[in-house]
Amino acid sequence: MKLVKIFFISKILLIFCFFNSSFGSIKNNIIAKVGEEIITSLDLENKIKITLILAKQEINQENINKVKSNSMNYLINLKVKSNELKKYKFKKNPFVINQHLEKISSNLNIEINALKPMFKSYGIDYDSFVDEINTEFLWQQLITQIYIKKISINEDQIISELNSVIENNKNIIEYNLAEIDIDINNLEKKDKIISEILSSIKQVGFDKTAIKFSMSSSSMSGGKLGWISANSLSKNIFEVVTKLNVGEVSDPILQSNKILFLKILEKREIKNDQKFDKEKYKAFLIDRKKNELLDLYSNSHLSKKRNSTLIEFKQ
Repeated sequence: MKLVKIFFISKILLIFCFFNSSFGSIKNNIIAKVGEEIITSLDLENKIKITLILAKQEINQENINKVKSNSMNYLINLKVKSNELKKYKFKKNPFVINQHLEKISSNLNIEINALKPMFKSYGIDYDSFVDEINTEFLWQQLITQIYIKKISINEDQIISELNSVIENNKNIIEYNLAEIDIDINNLEKKDKIISEILSSIKQVGFDKTAIKFSMSSSSMSGGKLGWISANSLSKNIFEVVTKLNVGEVSDPILQSNKILFLKILEKREIKNDQKFDKEKYKAFLIDRKKNELLDLYSNSHLSKKRNSTLIEFKQ
């Protein structure tokens, strides 16, 4: 196992001395090495620009300063994933990539065929962006392949929960949720990070803040998680969500080394009548539970691989 290279924030700050508000003086230097992969100053420039464009934010020094640390951390994780994926023979899936690009172009209110020219106008390597999307999807495929057989769903518990809803003639509440998931390696900076996130939400909105700051894979879609049944939420999340109104953002939820913010985009109630498809709802609960467990495995797997990867920053 490779030794982990320990570094401090001051080390990271050396990287960002390459940057000014216009990116005009940047040379394409290697600024970090992650295992067999490298990160260049151009990679970081591209990631910062992409993050701000997708968040519909102006590319200026203030906004660059806000996203550069998260952008660097994202690139490190991406390179760790790329290193690991080299061990396998997964094929690129143009269909799912195109679907994701369609979501991005829709969010930007442009046609998908206008996405590449727009990136070019900002001096962004579009093909590298597509490769980034491909890496994320292949990583999901890898995690599913490795861990799907280890997932054990207590079907009796799900059936019991479903029967309880039916027997008590309860209607089913579902929430359309969005999240902002922030890693915190330094607890002393927790209050500062929370203040910055809340300020950003107030200034530019929840979705743009998710794109800029969230470390979750949902960040690329503005933090959107989709419709989730109240019954499938964990106890602590359920207690938070049920106290929120549509459009409201939760107080920060502390989870070990993470800070989570949730927002209710929509809320609906499914009546427990003859139109209620029990089998469909049961399948939904099982799929949701599997996805939650796969997300946990993904975070754990990435953390282990990152901790066993030699990460070197170049001065």
